[in-house]
Amino acid sequence: MKARDNLFAVERIEQIRYKPQGTTLDELLTRLEAMKYSAAIIGSEGSGKTTLLEDLSTALEERGKQIKSVFINDTNQMTWKDSRNLFMKITADQIVLLDGADSVSRMTWPALKRGILTRAAGLIVTAHKPGLMPTLIECTTTSDLFRQIVSELANSACELNPGQLDHIYHRHNGNIRTALRELYDIFAEDQALDIIDQPSYHSQA
Repeated sequence: MKARDNLFAVERIEQIRYKPQGTTLDELLTRLEAMKYSAAIIGSEGSGKTTLLEDLSTALEERGKQIKSVFINDTNQMTWKDSRNLFMKITADQIVLLDGADSVSRMTWPALKRGILTRAAGLIVTAHKPGLMPTLIECTTTSDLFRQIVSELANSACELNPGQLDHIYHRHNGNIRTALRELYDIFAEDQALDIIDQPSYHSQA
């Protein structure tokens, strides 16, 4: 199977947007405005934090806001010099979206936060745990949500065994990103028959 034909190819997964549980994107935007655009999206790995941040970025830009996005992870950490360079580029009308705030060292974070909030119109971050900024929303996942996402990706190509999907979801401790990566590998290796409901399976022409 070619990578682009895999039901769980990255390009297809990226088309699935964040699904707020118990709220809506408009409600989150209203809450953000009340929080003066200074808030945190928290949640475990693979719970949709980055996707939600991207969706908020698009929605804020549609509302006329200026956005500056910054991505940090364990291999792309922010030094104090990086912080200074960032400060120099921030303008007063920008809302800074910082993905991976808990990868910033504890020594650097207070000054980085203070510097951004002094210069920018707001700061929205993603983090695994609360505490860095007031919490806007905690992203969570469920096996039902995982099955819903898988159903959207598979469309009518096949119907997957719910029990096997639940097993994959729990094996990855609710990390939907890595669970979908496993499904990609399963389909890439032509082992998909193990998780397809045989009576209802039909391949697309």
